[in-house]
Amino acid sequence: MDGTCVLTVGRAILNAGHAVRPPLRRLDGIRAWRELQVAGAADWASVAVALALGVAGFVAARSISKDRELRIAERRLAAYERLWALMRPASPFDGPLDQAGRWRLEKKLADWYYSNGDGMLLADSSRSMYLKTKDNLISSVGALVPEESRRRLQRLAGEELDREHGLLVQRQLSLLRTQLKADLKVFGQPHGPRLGPEDRAFLSECVINRACGRGAGS
Repeated sequence: MDGTCVLTVGRAILNAGHAVRPPLRRLDGIRAWRELQVAGAADWASVAVALALGVAGFVAARSISKDRELRIAERRLAAYERLWALMRPASPFDGPLDQAGRWRLEKKLADWYYSNGDGMLLADSSRSMYLKTKDNLISSVGALVPEESRRRLQRLAGEELDREHGLLVQRQLSLLRTQLKADLKVFGQPHGPRLGPEDRAFLSECVINRACGRGAGS
């Protein structure tokens, strides 16, 4: 075989090798696509893990919150029971408290507020009513709330004034007990007459809305 034939055969072999090997650009594209697939799968796995952790954290937080609310509700019930018992002298079935009785009850209510941390368990609406009623027990006529009651009592004097002052706080304590029951979601037919103008004014002072004409008091 002469040189020309050898050169021809060599070129044929070389061309055959190029024909069976894929272009480098195509291989790079396939490799990049596979890498994207792997990266995408990793990203989705990270998202799935993050979501799972988020759901688990949310469930745990809800459980802790519910447990905390239950403990507070149990403590509030016990505190309200103690407060309710202290108001026995102001029962609507008894006569009105005289001045000495009002001062004794005010002291008991103040002691309750600071004992066992009971005062901090009052709901906002009940706290306002509690404080205003407690103050009314020992306030002078000129400092009574609401204004409608203050104006009415300012026209009185002597035993009649003392009696009406006692009846006023007796009624307000009855309204307070009704609000305590509402805080605990203990509902029933309220005791006492329908709400009058002074009752509505007092509830307004305490930022509590009541349906017009609804009974109240316990």
